[in-house]
Amino acid sequence: MIQNFLLDQFRILRNNYFRLRLRASHSRLAEIKAYQRKQFDKLSITFSKKYYRLNSLDISKFTTPLWRKFNSQIEKSLLPIPSFSFLNDPTVMVSMFATAGGGWLKKELKFLQEKMDKKVLKKVLEEDYAGEPLLLNSYYLTSHTVIHHLHHLIKFTERTKTKLENLNTIVEWGGGYGSLIRILKKINQKKTTYISIDTPLFVCLQWLYLSTIFGEKEINLLLGPKDKIKNNKINLLPLPFLENHEINADLFISTWALSESSKYSQDYVLKKNWFNAKHLLLAYQDNPSGLFNPSRIGKLAKDKGAIIEDMEFLPGNHYAFL
Repeated sequence: MIQNFLLDQFRILRNNYFRLRLRASHSRLAEIKAYQRKQFDKLSITFSKKYYRLNSLDISKFTTPLWRKFNSQIEKSLLPIPSFSFLNDPTVMVSMFATAGGGWLKKELKFLQEKMDKKVLKKVLEEDYAGEPLLLNSYYLTSHTVIHHLHHLIKFTERTKTKLENLNTIVEWGGGYGSLIRILKKINQKKTTYISIDTPLFVCLQWLYLSTIFGEKEINLLLGPKDKIKNNKINLLPLPFLENHEINADLFISTWALSESSKYSQDYVLKKNWFNAKHLLLAYQDNPSGLFNPSRIGKLAKDKGAIIEDMEFLPGNHYAFL
């Protein structure tokens, strides 16, 4: 307990240091995207109502004790009304937000600069004000999380020679607060169907965050077992309703979430043949304690024909691309 408390305090002090150092950048982002605070405040008052419709549903077969613990901790910080600066919560940062910076960030950013047009890169990397993310790059007005997620996507297109705009349906297992889908939607201008599969708490957080950025009409949060997935929308599918739907994807994404899920979840995705996806973008780790066999994801993906690649800046972590 003491060790966790000290670690949280260290993160808070470190993040405050970077906020002071890049104070002008944070002010600039708040100025150009001020509308997001008004939208967030308007939507956040209905967050708990949506969540209470889902939170009594059993998700234990899909999740591990580790993620049930994270859900419980994050629930306390989000209820009854999520703070506009929810991305500053220590548990959110540990589980969903990259703040490492340093050489890791520089390597990922260098890769992106080599692969993308500078103007396009600047537009895609610019952070959103919702959540008050920690910025680590003043030129791009961006966080390490956005750089990290865009790196996943461009690395995938590079390794598989696949164009994101050719994908009609994209499924993500474990969408966190919605950052990767946000980036996909900003890159891809054509109408695409997105499906994020996650716990009740996180689909509600994704609804709040993505509705703040793109507007409520673009987001379809399924609140009942008979609710339908809608084409050309961002669909947020709670795990308890997953087995009510037959899903066919062009691309299946899971960056560490499936490797941190239960055996039942991994078996279900395999039984569904990765939701019949032609392409895979996976990140997974070796086998730390407290999780069910994360490296199994790499073996299953390799059996399907995926390329396995080590992450040079994250020892013990790997990509699988198909």
